[in-house]
Amino acid sequence: MIIPFFIPHAGCPHQCVFCDQKSITGKSAAPEPSSLPSTITSYLATASSGGPVQVAFYGGSFTALPIEKQKAYLTAVLPFITSGQVEQIRLSTRPDAVTPGILTLLERCHVRTVELGAQSMDDEVLLLSGRGHTVAHTVSAVTLLRDRGFIVGLQLMPGLPGDTVERFHETVSSVISLRPDLVRLYPALVIRDTPLAGLYRSGRYTPLPLNNAVELCGRALARFEQAGIEVARIGLQSTKELERPGTVLAGPWHPAFRQLVESSRFLESMRALLPPGCVSGPVTFAVSPRDLSSAIGQNRRNIHAIRDRYGRDATIIADPALPRGAVRKDPPCNPGEVGL
Repeated sequence: MIIPFFIPHAGCPHQCVFCDQKSITGKSAAPEPSSLPSTITSYLATASSGGPVQVAFYGGSFTALPIEKQKAYLTAVLPFITSGQVEQIRLSTRPDAVTPGILTLLERCHVRTVELGAQSMDDEVLLLSGRGHTVAHTVSAVTLLRDRGFIVGLQLMPGLPGDTVERFHETVSSVISLRPDLVRLYPALVIRDTPLAGLYRSGRYTPLPLNNAVELCGRALARFEQAGIEVARIGLQSTKELERPGTVLAGPWHPAFRQLVESSRFLESMRALLPPGCVSGPVTFAVSPRDLSSAIGQNRRNIHAIRDRYGRDATIIADPALPRGAVRKDPPCNPGEVGL
């Protein structure tokens, strides 16, 4: 279980063009450190599982906060770690706010996971987006964190100003070479009252269309999985503020964005099992039970796509013997063709 605390924009010395932490997190102000124990106690009282518990600080640049504020937040959690009720702390921060001294404090306070808002591994994209840090800062921060034994996460944002398909694929390659433990993919959205909204209204910025963002993130997901890097999240988590009409002005917003990405990958796999010359007629695909919903797609999207492209009725069934991500066609078109 993760007990989240959101510190929107706290500690951040820059105004990124895309940023409105109130809309993204649904929170307008950071909690006071004195309020943390009661919140943690409430979460623990309702916990239904006996798994490990983490306290997480999201939304801001934690290590850019004044040092006394950092200590106040972290020491508020320590009694729960001492008692064994909480296992560890995780936080997010800026790449240029990671120093050896800060990491010593984090180690003493049982912080285990640090996620960096890298957003891109292209310096021009970072400059145009107002990030205030460079690719070199990200490389340095990852190196420091890994050398000190932290679990490292990188947050990426395809579709920022100046970004292209080629540049984002190069970002993915650069991230893979850094070997983080996990990544998060958040396609850029145009949110009301941000600098990006002004660029969009003036015609100086065009966001990624939804289908393009789904394809781009699908390719990134496949590459990260092949490299053994966990993709912890794809797309922003839905909040009441994000869903309020007029908050998201443009961009690839969808409350179930990851499922769109995974459905798209299953459709590609199924199409690969229907090469030219494959016998016509109804077709059946099998997937892991845990993949069944994604393989079918929202509103049976993949079923309809097979019918529209190939003129064939498709059925998708669950097979517990199949691993996650695998697809089998019954029967295969050619001997030995059993799936991807």
